[in-house]
Amino acid sequence: MNDILEIIINSLAAGGLGGFFGWFFTRKKLNAEAEGEEENTKSKMIDNEIKLSDYYQKMLDDLGTRYEEKFQNVEKLYTNKERVLKNEINMLKQKVKMLRIENAELKRRNLELEKNADKSFR
Repeated sequence: MNDILEIIINSLAAGGLGGFFGWFFTRKKLNAEAEGEEENTKSKMIDNEIKLSDYYQKMLDDLGTRYEEKFQNVEKLYTNKERVLKNEINMLKQKVKMLRIENAELKRRNLELEKNADKSFR
């Protein structure tokens, strides 16, 4: 039984010493890898922030271009509408002139008919 106990103690001691030396000599490497992963994560986050800021910058630049384009379209629309309304005003002015002339002729014709009616009743 001492032999079995000795084998178990020797196995545990060898395993414990192997584990300790393994941990002792690889801890710097593991810490360096952990720091590298942390730096990688930070680097990825910074890259994502840069990409996001570039995306927003492009959107803002595009916004100015789109705004200018829409403004020019609205300006053209109002210019065309103004031209159409001025033409309509000129047409209505001509119509008013024609109606005044027609009104004056109808008044003159009415006066003539009233004179003729007065003559025929006398």
